[in-house]
Amino acid sequence: MKLSCTQENLNRGLSVVSRIARSQAALPILSNILLKTEKGRVKISATDLEIGITYYIGAKIEEEGAITVPARLLVDFVTMNTDKTIDLELTEKSLKLESEKYKAVIRGIDASEFPLIPEVKEEPIVSLSAIDFKDSVSQVLIATSLEELKPVLTGVCLKFHSKELKLAATDSFRLAEKVIPLETPVQEQTEVVVPSRTISELCRVISLINPTTISIAVSQNQILFTLDDLKIVSRVIEGNFPEYESIIPKNIETEAVLEVGEFQNALKIAHLFAKEGGNNVKLNLKKDKLIIHATSPTLGENTASVPSSCSGPEIEITFNVRFLLDVLSVIKSDKISLALVGKFNPGMIRPYNRKDYLYLVMPLQTEE
Repeated sequence: MKLSCTQENLNRGLSVVSRIARSQAALPILSNILLKTEKGRVKISATDLEIGITYYIGAKIEEEGAITVPARLLVDFVTMNTDKTIDLELTEKSLKLESEKYKAVIRGIDASEFPLIPEVKEEPIVSLSAIDFKDSVSQVLIATSLEELKPVLTGVCLKFHSKELKLAATDSFRLAEKVIPLETPVQEQTEVVVPSRTISELCRVISLINPTTISIAVSQNQILFTLDDLKIVSRVIEGNFPEYESIIPKNIETEAVLEVGEFQNALKIAHLFAKEGGNNVKLNLKKDKLIIHATSPTLGENTASVPSSCSGPEIEITFNVRFLLDVLSVIKSDKISLALVGKFNPGMIRPYNRKDYLYLVMPLQTEE
């Protein structure tokens, strides 16, 4: 292998794939990045056996070849290199890198030992705006569970049905759902649960390379995301995602319309006191305002008043303040609707006057 490419292209490619390579992996090869010439370009790949990522960059190729080298060392060398062009040459089992001011030889492992990244040969189910997908999936990712006891709750459910893609996540204490309309109807209904780590990595690389579209293909136990010159293959989580539709409130008793900025700031202040008391904040919905109260056994207490437009009977209810702050950080609206059905049922938060996103959060039982 002998080639030349710009530092900018190589650095971007390594930045995209390198986080998948684990520096403390049980298998040394999983700490390495695969560099391989393919069809006039350089293929850069990494895998942890659950996620595989491949990114193609342009280069001037003189000789074909492939090698794997430690990800951390290669990334650091290329990132710190200030020269415009870097030459790469394979010499036995080492990679020689040379630019105008810098030279290095990095020992590698033969490319034949690099794990095979699974192929998903099925045709894409949908193609849609990559930025819209990233923004949408970020709104549900906050509700995934960190507990491994129920693996299906640690991922994001993707439901492809007719003219919509429905994204959902829940940790049993809250639920987030986002609906993306599709221009072209899907051929058949499909449902998969994708690990939250895969979704987080997907959002990260979309921000890095700013692709136009994302295509999604699904096989029996793998899912493939294709974004221009990037491919991410991931296992899917086995098991059935909960049938959550029945817990979504149908008849609302009390509804308050709130400015996101004011509500968010008041909750951040309340959190200063609530974090020592189980994150509990008490919301008192009145006709023209929302009273927020938080108490700490050691620090004291805090009360805030936020203007609101409230319909229905006044009500007092307690929530985990962190769960409320999570949704306010990702919701795409200046105003929200907070809808309640009594103090013991889930509260529902939506963007004001929109039905494409909902966030359900369970109330907390507190002593009066």
